[in-house]
Amino acid sequence: METKPKKETGTEMGCWIRKSIGISLVLLLLSIGICSGSEEVIHKITVLGNVKVEEGVIRAAVKSREGGPFSADQVREDLRSVFGLGYFSDVQVDIKATPRGREIIFIVMEKPSIKEILVTGNQKVKLDDIKENVTLATRSILNLEKVKENEEQIRKLYFSKGYYGVKVDHKIDYLETNEAVVTFQIEEGVKGHIKKIVFKGNKKIKSSELKKIMLTKQRNIFSIITKTGILDEDILKNDIQMLAAYYIDQGYLDVKIPEPKIDLQDPKKMQIEIEITEGPQYRFGEIDFKEDVLTIKEDLFRSIKIKRNHIYSTSAIRRGISALTEKFANQGYANVEVTPATSTDEKNLLVHLTFEIEKKKQVSFEKIQIVGNTKTRDKVIRRELQVAERELYSVTGLSKSRDRLKRTGFFKEVELTTSRGSTEEKTNLEVKVEEAPTGALSFGIGYSSIENVVGSASISDRNLFGLGYHGILKFKLGSETVDLRFGFTDPYFLGYNFAAGIDLYNERREFDTYSYKILGGDLRFGKELTETLRADAMYKLEKIKVYDVTLDASRNIKEQEGEKVTSALSFSLSMDTRNDFYNPTKGARHNLSLTNAGGILGGDNYFIKGLLETSWFFPLPLKTVLNLRAKAGFVEPYSGRKVPIYEKFYVGGLHTVRGFEYGMAGPFDINKEPLGSKKMISFQSELIFPLSGEIGLKGAIFWDVGKGFDRFSDITPLKTGVGAGIRWFSPFGPIHIDLGINPNPKSGEKRKVFDFTAGTVY
Repeated sequence: METKPKKETGTEMGCWIRKSIGISLVLLLLSIGICSGSEEVIHKITVLGNVKVEEGVIRAAVKSREGGPFSADQVREDLRSVFGLGYFSDVQVDIKATPRGREIIFIVMEKPSIKEILVTGNQKVKLDDIKENVTLATRSILNLEKVKENEEQIRKLYFSKGYYGVKVDHKIDYLETNEAVVTFQIEEGVKGHIKKIVFKGNKKIKSSELKKIMLTKQRNIFSIITKTGILDEDILKNDIQMLAAYYIDQGYLDVKIPEPKIDLQDPKKMQIEIEITEGPQYRFGEIDFKEDVLTIKEDLFRSIKIKRNHIYSTSAIRRGISALTEKFANQGYANVEVTPATSTDEKNLLVHLTFEIEKKKQVSFEKIQIVGNTKTRDKVIRRELQVAERELYSVTGLSKSRDRLKRTGFFKEVELTTSRGSTEEKTNLEVKVEEAPTGALSFGIGYSSIENVVGSASISDRNLFGLGYHGILKFKLGSETVDLRFGFTDPYFLGYNFAAGIDLYNERREFDTYSYKILGGDLRFGKELTETLRADAMYKLEKIKVYDVTLDASRNIKEQEGEKVTSALSFSLSMDTRNDFYNPTKGARHNLSLTNAGGILGGDNYFIKGLLETSWFFPLPLKTVLNLRAKAGFVEPYSGRKVPIYEKFYVGGLHTVRGFEYGMAGPFDINKEPLGSKKMISFQSELIFPLSGEIGLKGAIFWDVGKGFDRFSDITPLKTGVGAGIRWFSPFGPIHIDLGINPNPKSGEKRKVFDFTAGTVY
């Protein structure tokens, strides 16, 4: 038999359902009323009329049980429960008397099931995208509320794509087979954007400041990249809550921000109007501490940094709670509870604040367990911890321990968790680490007419044998360059808290007019002075030979010819506050070093050399990071000696001014050979931004300036390089590509210089 659609409106369907319910309830009351005085059991419960809904689902909603006592009130509740399942347009109950007890018969009329879901009118949004937001399913029971919910979801989808004039409606066609076809009808309208966000009533806080709080933004010239200017109603609701919280944090406790007005008269250029009633600004009144006090109140006041007549601030209260909690926890009170209690004086616009402190029992560490380390020895991890077994609990010690472990570079993740020990006064600490690859086999390729480098490679491990030793063996090979180096460092020499290391190296470089080779080594010692500050000392001894000097070489080079010995002692001071070893986004690293060669140290070369380096990281919106780096150095001879050519500064290249070859941002001779300089300065700025978060691919644009010079009068004009690059921590290791451009090349300088390095981690 052919089924023909029979259209019914939602209103007609609703009236029919209400009539059916009314009739059912009357029948129930009549049926129950006849037998309400009898004390009988339920002989049988029967379900009739269900086709698609399983009988077990209906029986699960019925609390009356076969063999149990009959109750008219319970049957009435069962009727409501079955109807409340939402699967039926009508539910009736019939009660029959039998010789063995009552038989309760539930007669249900099922709602139509959904045969098909159709979408019409969509042209600018793909059908697959709409289906992802529709939760209705074919063969499920028709639920008008869910149909309306899906209608709203489609509307929100269009809003999220900028179609603010969209209209979404639904139509239901009822079939004779007790099925229904649901059709969502869409009128898309034109695509638009948020032209303006307007604030009204804000007299104390500027609109520009309020807009910074919101995630909803006006359209601007960067919207194509940032995807701003699109309205998301859920985000806008959250923005209103954020604005209210911001006002309260500024002391405006009576602020009122109703639902914003959205002007859709011109969907292409939508305007959002937010009206604010600020109210008066409150200040802190009396501030006090209650119950358990660890020390004198003056000490606690210094910790919270809140004073009477300061503008009321929820952030200040949170910081106060954190400071008090840390203060008590650092003295073993791990379970201290600090609760702020406030009372408002509306007449004087004051908020009185009392910190209620319950310090509870003092706690000490019982057991410290290390987990997750497959390579690193336990002792390497434990020596970085600032807490120990049987010591009092310290939250600052835990924080410093986490930072020190991250700073080693041995671990990707470090997690410190505590748990109850054998008694309330004891706690166990679990240090869970995820080890990072610390060994690396890296290679690089550089293109330079000066060095003619074919390739370089190195093998290193910052956690050799899992004992925290740092070992490195690297070499650079080319037609005119050889550089072999070996280094070994023990950060805890002989178990003491200072580092010791040794380097051995053999370097040879050939230029057009001269060559030199260096055979040498050094001994290094260092110690951490604070969590971020360390000092190092190094003694080096080198034998250097300058040879193959051509007749057309410059006088400066000819003066260097021959074999000499350098005996030098250097000291350095460094500070590292970066938040991450591998991928810093904030913090800084600084280094100052001074070197003296000759004098009482002997050797042939007498000079003093100084170098200052600094690098800063600043987090910016959209997960971008600004890195600013600078270097400044000098080298001066004494006792009538000359500065060795290999101790001078060669400005130009990856670590100074990109866009220039090695040494070519400093003085060079008529043969275009870099001579090195006695002084140097360089400044590098680099903006790093994500290209693909999934694979860790990043892009970079940079601007470098600097120069090598001998006299301060020659410092200007500075050399400038600009360019772009790629940063990728690939499965094969870090890859670094830079293309530097010299915007104003002079004679002997190249227009652009390409640098590429890559490595693989094992």
